[in-house]
Parts: sequence; structure tokens; C-alpha cells
Amino acid sequence: METMVSGQMATQELQATAVVRKNSVAFIEEVLALNEARQPLVIVTDEAQAQDMPGVSIDRCITPADRSGWFTARHALIHDDRPAQISYTSGTEGTPKGILLSYTNLADTAERIIAQMKMTEDIREYVAVPATFSFGMGRYRAVSAVGGQAYLPPRGFDPLELAQMLAAGQVNALSAVPTLLRILLDAPDIIGAAGEELRWMEIGSQHMTPDEKRRIRDLFPNARITQHYGLTEASRSTFLQISAATDAELHSVGKPIGGSDVQIGEDGRVRIRGPHVAQYRIDTDGLHDLRDADGWLQTNDLGHIQEGHLYFDGRADDLINCGGVKLVPDQLEARMRPALPPGSEIAVAKVPDVQRGDGVLVAVQAEASPTERIRDLAIAALLEMGIAAGSALHIMPVEAIPVTGTGKVQRAMLADQFAQRGPALTPAAPPVPTGEIKDVLALFRHEFPGQTVRPDDTFETLGGDSLHFIQFSLSFEQRFGQLPENWETLSTAALQRHVGASRKSIWRRLESVTLTRGFFMVCIVALHTEAFIYSPNWGAAYFLIMLAGYSVARFQLPEIIRTGSVKTLLGTIRYVAIPTILMVALLQVLTQRFEILPLLLVSNYLDPFTLKGFLFYFIEFYLQLLALAALLFSFARVREAFRLYPMISALSLLAAVALLNQLIESVWSGDYNFHRTPWNYAWAFALGIVLASAKDTSTRILALAVSMVAVYLKWDLTSAAFYVTGGTAMVLFVRSVTVPAPVKILVGEIANASMFVYLCHYQMISIVNKIYGDSRPWLSLISSLIVGVAVTHLYAWISRKFTQIAHPA
Repeated sequence: METMVSGQMATQELQATAVVRKNSVAFIEEVLALNEARQPLVIVTDEAQAQDMPGVSIDRCITPADRSGWFTARHALIHDDRPAQISYTSGTEGTPKGILLSYTNLADTAERIIAQMKMTEDIREYVAVPATFSFGMGRYRAVSAVGGQAYLPPRGFDPLELAQMLAAGQVNALSAVPTLLRILLDAPDIIGAAGEELRWMEIGSQHMTPDEKRRIRDLFPNARITQHYGLTEASRSTFLQISAATDAELHSVGKPIGGSDVQIGEDGRVRIRGPHVAQYRIDTDGLHDLRDADGWLQTNDLGHIQEGHLYFDGRADDLINCGGVKLVPDQLEARMRPALPPGSEIAVAKVPDVQRGDGVLVAVQAEASPTERIRDLAIAALLEMGIAAGSALHIMPVEAIPVTGTGKVQRAMLADQFAQRGPALTPAAPPVPTGEIKDVLALFRHEFPGQTVRPDDTFETLGGDSLHFIQFSLSFEQRFGQLPENWETLSTAALQRHVGASRKSIWRRLESVTLTRGFFMVCIVALHTEAFIYSPNWGAAYFLIMLAGYSVARFQLPEIIRTGSVKTLLGTIRYVAIPTILMVALLQVLTQRFEILPLLLVSNYLDPFTLKGFLFYFIEFYLQLLALAALLFSFARVREAFRLYPMISALSLLAAVALLNQLIESVWSGDYNFHRTPWNYAWAFALGIVLASAKDTSTRILALAVSMVAVYLKWDLTSAAFYVTGGTAMVLFVRSVTVPAPVKILVGEIANASMFVYLCHYQMISIVNKIYGDSRPWLSLISSLIVGVAVTHLYAWISRKFTQIAHPA
């Protein structure tokens, strides 16, 4: 299928090159290079898909390299009326359908958006839409045609990066879908004054309210903001100049320009005509005309036209557009059904959603069907399909799923039922914004998003761990004053009564575990920055591992014993692993040093001198110790032993892991990797459990004696031994010290940020050295602490927002 002759194809099979879908600069280059060579292409998910393309003969499959950053090549638009690309839409399973676009289709679309936005070679665009989407690729094609530059962000849309690049004058244009722009609308201070630097913006065709359009206009007051409406078959059919539109016009999706035309059919559906409209679709049966005899493309969108502007009235079919990603209900049902509980039947329909355009409704028919199980299955299936639906996902039990006489699900009826029952399905206690936290229960709901928090819940029963202990205490005391001792065991109602009975004071109780954690973290960073050497024998890492074991036994083991579940430990593992993997991946991308084992968090078993990239061995064996602890406490006999005989069990564990370490080292020496293994540090972890098991004076003395022996065997009479012994004695006998509130905040913030301080401090050392040309130990130390604290708060905010979306309260 090489040419088009009199509106028909010369042959019935298209010869094309497959390009693996990848959001990469290399992907853009491959696509445009094939365009210039007049070689038709089809975008595929992987090479396997390329082997079976209905109606298409694939000559080869190209897998582009991973590369982000600037795309600067210039490519002229091509006006040949020849096949250029097959873009696949979401057809039903087993019968995929593709839209055959010509070079004329692509060129006309690009020319009209260039004209509408008045783009020039000065454009430097931040493309927040993946290049694999027709919208994203259309932006790169248009920017390239005018001689501008386009930036592909390495981490996807990053509001902070965008703000920084705008402020620095590196970018002056933005392309994004409304879902991404709502992130900026929710936190406009991220952009702030930098919004005045934006000159151009194009917004995708997902629904936006007039108010959202006005707020975007206010956020970027000097930009020419254009929104388009279109389909894969007819991209950018209408344009709305948001930056100059009247209030009435903001309700519309704009009007056609150039050779494009739009009208409303007798059935109320939108019809489109013009040189940008594809002529054919292709499937297993061959080619099919998309346009009628007069050149009109019939869509399944409802609308009306007023004073030349098209007003979108909703979709006429069942296709769900969730956040700009198309979803066919049958496909979601097919993914979920194999894992459904016995006897359960489901049906999927679309419902309105303010944030994402369409929401996803899963109706389940079965007596006593576990809706949370259905929700988990739906979340997993949607993620596989590239959709993080979050609060746009709804589960609705029904007595019977309505079907037609032929057995077809009546999805509109399900949507009507949801609308009638919607308030009953709405969470009674939505996540509480920080500024609206008025009582202790609201604070708990804020700090534990996605969980149901009741007045009788405690920090422990909600799965709180040492990583959140400090964060929660700081947040509490900022609002309500000093916490009582053992507050983690008190219910939210009891803490509320404490708030009412206590008096405000500038003095705060600083726990010794928080103080020692912050102190030893500073010692580690100071050693690496060479600000000061706390001990030539080290020891701080072992003490922090000891605190990890102490925290597990103090905060999490009681709940593990009570429920028989190690879910809280798995949550801690997830909380630590995700930012570590993200940091390793970021550093690998920035340095182009790619290795798989650091991403799997097991590089601590290798000789560090054989690794070319970055590794965070302390976190690696810390996570491995947590995983081993979860495995240990998953055995009912172990939990029962710790419940009945906590100190004996802890001492037995300490002896066992010490012996295990000796046995492993006898056959597998850890000299080559500096003993960065979980069994080498396991004694410190177990010693922490011993400390937490000491509840009275006699057991505390016993725990201190055991600690002194263990420390002596490890370091002899060295400074490291004195540091660690002093820290254990403080944890055992000085539960807390009273300090002024600012001191508590300073120490608490450092201790709370210890993980991110560790993740960031080597990078800060490198940055400081590059800026000043030589080492600045104290500046590196202080900047590491500041950046670590800032990143901790940023990650906590992002994590909380994501959790609130993924698991609405």
C-alpha cells in the first residue's frame, strides 16, 4: 500500500515499519526520520505486538533508546497524500483497529496549530505530554517545523522543574492536558511569578470548566493559550483561544479554522471535515472508509454550535476518557474477571468526574461481595492499562446488572443508579487539608490518608512506625502543644482530652531516640563531608540500625502480635524503597550509568569498586533486615513467644543472629564488600529489639550489660564503643529531655529527615564542590541537612496527595 489513487488504495496491505512506544527523544527522531524517508510507520507496545498487526506487513521493528532532554532538529512538514502512520485506537479485544493518517493529515494539523498559536523559532517548549500520544508527537512536529526547541522532561511532568526552567528563561512554552494543569491550579505558588514568562501554551481536548480556564489564564497572564478539540481521526479540529475568549466562549471548545469544518448531524453528533481528517481505518478485514461521500467524519460526540463555536455536550458511546487516557469498559471487565471472587459478576460504566473528565464505575452483582477486594482488582487492572484512577474509581454493589434482551449491559442505567446513590457512596470523612485541621481526629486522618480513622484508633493500630513517629509528633505539637508520654498508645479521643486539659508551653519533651537518631545522622554526614570525624572507628550506622530494631519492637510489634499481620512492616519497606529507587533511577538517568542491581536494592552484595553507578548500601541492608523481620514475625509461634516472653525472645534472637553471622562469614567472607550485608548488621537490629523489650529497671540494666558486651566484642575499647554504649544507655534510662520548642523542632526535623539526608548528601557534596571549586565541608554538611529536610516535606506532601487520590477516605 504505497500510494493513494483517486481516493482508493493501490494495494490492500500496508508495508510499514514498527516503532516501539517509548517517551524518548530517540523515539521522536525515529518517527520523523521515517517520515522524511516516506516510510509508513506504526507504533507498537513491544516487538511481540509487531508480529501480528492486522492488515499491515511489518518490515522491521525499531526500539528507540531511552533519552530525555532537548529535541532541536528541524524537520519541514510533508504534504504528500501518501500513508504516513497508523495510529491505533482502543478497539475491542481481538479486533484492533487502526487509523491510517497521511502526511497531508499531519501537515495540515501542524500548520493550523502553528498559525493559531503564532509560533516562531523562538519557542522553547516544555512538552508535558508523552511523545507516544498524538498530542505530544504533534507538538514536537510543530515546534520542529518552525525551528524551535522542545524539552522532554526525564521524570514526566514536574511542576517544580517547569517553574525553575521558566524562571531561568530556559522554556517559554508549555503543552499539557487538563489533568496535569489541575496540579498547578491546586498549588499555584509552585509557578508563582514565573508564570509571567510563559508565551505559548496548548491544552489537550479533555474537558475543562470555564473557571479552570480562567484560572489558567490568570496563572500565565502573558501566554497565548490555545485549547483544541479533536480525535485521532481528526486531530485539532477546533481551537479555542483561552487567552482572549469571552466568558461565554470559555464554555466552548472553540471553532474550526483553515480548511477544517464542523457541523452537527441530525442525531446531535459532531461531524468533521477537512484535509486533516483521516480517510481510512484498517483492521483484520482490510480498509474501511471513515468519511462519507461528502467527506464528513461522523463522531460519537454530542455537541451544539453557537455563533461559530462548538460546545461539547458529552460522549455518545461508552468509551471512558479518564484523565486523557481512553478506556473500553469490556477490556477492564476482561482483566478483572479471572480474579473475581466466586459468584461475582461485574459491569463497567462511565460516570462524571471533575478532575479526570470521566470516572470509572464498577458495578458488582453478588450477595455480600467484598467491595474492597473488587476495588483492589480494579486498581490493579487500571494501572496495567496505564490509568491511575484514584478518586475517579467507584465500586457500587447492585442486586442485578441491567442487560438488554441480547445480553448487552445497559451501562447508561448503571450510571443513572450511581447518580441517584452517589451521596451514599461518597466517603463520609474526606481527606482534611492541612489548614483545616481543627482537632486530633482530623490530624490523624490527614497523616494517615486512605485509611479509616476512628476515635478509638491509636498511632500503633494505624500502622505508625519510627519513620512517621517524629513527623506526626512535630505536626501534633505545632497545633496542639506538647504530647504526653507514651502517646503512641493513646486513642485519638484520649489525645483530644489531653489537648483540652493541657496548658500551652514553650517547652517540649524531646525523646532520646529522636535526639540520638538526629545526632548520629549528623555524624555520618559530617564524616562523609569531612566537616568532623566523630570517631575513627565509626559506629553510627550500627547505632541507627539498632534504633531501627528498637522502633520495630516498640511501635510495630505490638500491632503485629495483636493482628497477626506484618502489613505495617511491609508499609515501612514500601515507604523507604520507593524514594530510594526513584533516587537511584534519577542519578542513573542524569549520569547515563545504568545498572540493574542498584535499582533492585541488592547492590550491597557486590564489590562496590565494580559498580559504575550509585548505590545506597545502608538503606539496602536496612530494607533487607526489615524484610527478614517481616518473615520472622509472620510465624505465629514467634509472635506468641514475643508476646509471652519478650526479653527472653529478644535475647535469643540476638544470640541466634550473632551465631548466624559467624557461620555465614566462615563460608562467605564479606571482606570484599566491607561486610555490607544484613547478617553483619543483624546483631545491632536484634540489640535494638532487646532495648525495646526492657520495661523496668532490672531488665534495663540487663539490656545495658548485654549492649556493653556486644559493643566491646565489636569495637573493643575504642571511641566507637563509647559512642554506641552512651547512646544505648540514653535510650534505656533517659526516655526524654525537656528542651525549648525550637530545639525540639530543629532536632526533630533532622531526625525525621534522616533517610532523605542520607539519599541527598553525596549529591550535595558534589554540588558544593562544583560551585566553589574545592571542598567546603561545613557548607556541604549544612546544605545536606537543609536539602534533606526540604525533600522530606516535599515527598511527604506528594505521597499524601497520591494516597488520597489512589485510596480516597
